Order: sequence, then C-alpha cells, then structure tokens
Amino acid sequence: MADGKAVRVLIVVLDALRPEFVSRELMPNLHRFATDGVRFLNSRSTFPTETRVNQSAVTTGCYPRRHGVVANRFPLPDAAPGTVVDTGRDEMFEAALKRLSGPLLGVPSLGEILFDAGRSYASISAGTSGGGRLINIAAERTGHFRLALRRPEAAVPEGVFEAVQARVGPVPEYKLPGLGWNSYAVDCYLGYVEPEARPDVMLLWLCEPDETFHYHGIGSPEALRAIRHMDAEFGRILAGHRDAIAAGEMQVVAMSDHGQITLSGGKLDLVGRFNAAGFRASKQPSDDPDYVVVVHSGGGIWVRDRDPALVRRLLPWLRAQEWCGPVFTLDGAEGTLRQSELMADHPRAADIALALAHDDGVNPWGSAGLSADNSPYPETGGCHGGLSRYELRNFIAMGGSAFRQGAEIGSPAANVDVLPTVLSVLGVPVAHEIDGRVLAEALAGGAEDGAAREIRRASGNSEGKRSHLAATEYGGVRYLDRAWAE
Repeated sequence: MADGKAVRVLIVVLDALRPEFVSRELMPNLHRFATDGVRFLNSRSTFPTETRVNQSAVTTGCYPRRHGVVANRFPLPDAAPGTVVDTGRDEMFEAALKRLSGPLLGVPSLGEILFDAGRSYASISAGTSGGGRLINIAAERTGHFRLALRRPEAAVPEGVFEAVQARVGPVPEYKLPGLGWNSYAVDCYLGYVEPEARPDVMLLWLCEPDETFHYHGIGSPEALRAIRHMDAEFGRILAGHRDAIAAGEMQVVAMSDHGQITLSGGKLDLVGRFNAAGFRASKQPSDDPDYVVVVHSGGGIWVRDRDPALVRRLLPWLRAQEWCGPVFTLDGAEGTLRQSELMADHPRAADIALALAHDDGVNPWGSAGLSADNSPYPETGGCHGGLSRYELRNFIAMGGSAFRQGAEIGSPAANVDVLPTVLSVLGVPVAHEIDGRVLAEALAGGAEDGAAREIRRASGNSEGKRSHLAATEYGGVRYLDRAWAE
C-alpha cells in the first residue's frame, strides 16, 4: 500500500527491442527510466523466440513445456485438422480454441490469477489480433478489458470499443513504421482504460520496432525513426503516471519479448529442398507429407504419426546441410540434444526443433547477427525464432517504489520471471507450480546478485555437425544463452 492506495502495475512491451538500442541518445526516456530504476543486463527470451510463445511466457510465468503454446504456428489436429494454426490470426485462432478439447494453456494465466484473487486486469495489443487474444485469453470469463487493434470488434466487454472510439477517435490507417498506430494504442490506454477501469495490472503490447525491423531492417533509418517514436510514447506514458509513480502507487515494467537477427544469403525454400532430397514435406499437414516444416530463422518439423523411423531417416541429411544450425528432438534420437534442454518438450511440440545457421556478421546498418533465411520477410530484414544470442537477448527494466533505485542487475532474468515478480509486488500468491522466479534482487531491500551456474551441452552424434547449447542456471531457473552447430 502507498498512502492508503493499492499498488498497481503497468507492463509496457516494445516488441523485439534489442537492448543495445536503449541508449541515452536514441531512447532518452527509456534509458533514464532504466538507469533510475532496475535494469537487467542479462535478460532472456524463450525458445522458440517468437511473440506468441513469449506472450504466453510473460502471462503464465512458464516455458512452453508447461503453457503449451509451442510456436507462433503449430498443428492442433483435434481442433483444426489439415492445417497449421496461425495463432496471430484471431479468427482462425478463436475458431480453433472453440473446437479444442481442453484448455490451450496448461496453467492459469495472469488475468485468471488476478480475477481469482479479486484483482483486475486489462490488455491492449497493437500487434497481431491473435496475440491480443492470447495475452488476455480468459477475458470473456473474467470480464477484464481486452482490445486488439487489428480486430477491435472482438474487444471485451462486448461493444466496449464503441465507447473507446467515442473517447479517443477512430483507429488510424496502419502504415510502416507504425507510428500513429502505436500512438493510438497509447491513447486507448491513457484516454480510456486508465480513467475508466484503473486496472490493478495493465499489459500494453506495442508492435514496434518489431514490424519495422522485419520489413526495413534492424538499425535502418526507418527502424531508428520507429524506436525514437516509441521512446517518446513511453515518455508520454510515464508523464501520465508521474504523480502515481511518485506516490508509490504505480509500478512499471518495461520490456521486450525477444530480439531479432538479420536475414542473409537468399531464400532457402526448405520444403522444396526437403522434397528434392526425397523427403516428402509440406507447409501444411495432410495424409501425404511425412514432414510438416514450420521454420523461419528457427522452428520445428512435425513428423507424420510421430514416427521415430521418419525422424531418424531425416536427421543425418539435416545435420549435413550448411544452413542447418542446432538440432533438438523430443527423445534424443541419433544423439541429438533433447528439447527438454530448451524447456520446450510439450506434447504439442515439433518432433524436431532446430534453428538455422547464424553468425556474427553485420548488416548494412551496423547491427550484428546474420541468419540463414526461410522466412516471408525481405532479404536484410529482421527475423526471430531461433537460438542466436541476438534473438534470445531481450530488454527488461523495472521502476517504482517497489524496486531498487539506480541498480544494474547482472544475474539472469527472463520473461517467465515477470509474472511471479509482478504478483509478489501486488501481494498475490501463486498457488501452482511455475517455471519463473521472483526477481528478489530487483525489489527494494532485496538480496544482492548470487552465484549462477553455467550449463554446456553438446550432442553425441558421430556424423554431421554437432549441436551445442549454452545456458545459465540461477535460483532454480534455467536461462538460455545461445545454441549453435559446428
């Protein structure tokens, strides 16, 4: 409590913001916030380093092995036979959820936990419509406010978007960079949600610089323009809460969900390469293909009938390809590393998980990290999904009276730690097992950094490239540093 007022938390996500862009010159507002509060120097994303996977990590405190959102796009045979469900397309996602036998998430989400504790939650997404549903998946049951700008007609409560528009105006035309688009999301929050709902926890998911990175390149002039604009919007949010922050009422978490890496070397057409090599492959499941390939800079291969013989048949060829990076399987077939090492071993997971080969080369705008390319984005555009340090490193900072002041934290942190830390600040217990931990070293009066344990793994295959994994264990939580093949 602060002067008799209940503590509240605002979480602002700047999608795909790489931590090196948070500088005094480029992002003065976010840099000052992080400098005055707590900045984590070794924060990490979740594999696959895709948005909906990490949205689920943020809102459940769990890795994919528990929450079950194993990729942005993955098969759900009992709910959507004959297709790969794109969790970003809300119409498709919503239809699949209605047919799904059982819940999508294997653990309670942030909105559900808060509802059961008698607290309120709200969310706004400027990103994909499906992602907007996922970050507040129980809104219909809880009645919590939910708005995805790309599908405002599905806002909760039903019909609320008419009241939002009456207050802040119509949704602007979407353009890249998404300047006006993200400003409108901030308008919806400051102009409607905050005065009308005053949620105990607000999650504001903004889609830049991710989308401009994808199409214009990491560090491009267009991307820098988007980053500066997002910093100004973050400054506007802080200004709107200046009194509440000073009074100790409002606590703020600013973060990104993952980084990005630059695409290089031309389009691979992996499905075409699989078929040319005699492996029947497709982008969609059916009775014909043996392998369903869902890979950009990283991803997975779903094998027909989970047939171990088909898995073993593919692996030697796969490891011999120059574009192939580290390879993981569910059962360690052929000496591969297991997906349990990535905390991604869920029944829905691909039979083979992999990241494409990458290196530390520099793109035309001086940003490090180049990856082989099987994505829909243009050459020299950005991508994420793999296991490079550039995709796994994200940004996390916290500010307000609940947190230390002027602290740089060297111990590892990750998206799975956000939920338990936020709930700890609110005094809301977590009654079930999760993967993340309370970031006690960030809290006011909290413990100093402790000792971390390095983890190194290498595959045991005798032919082809070997896969390597570097991770860190701290406070009972595993954090992924990078994986590669050589």
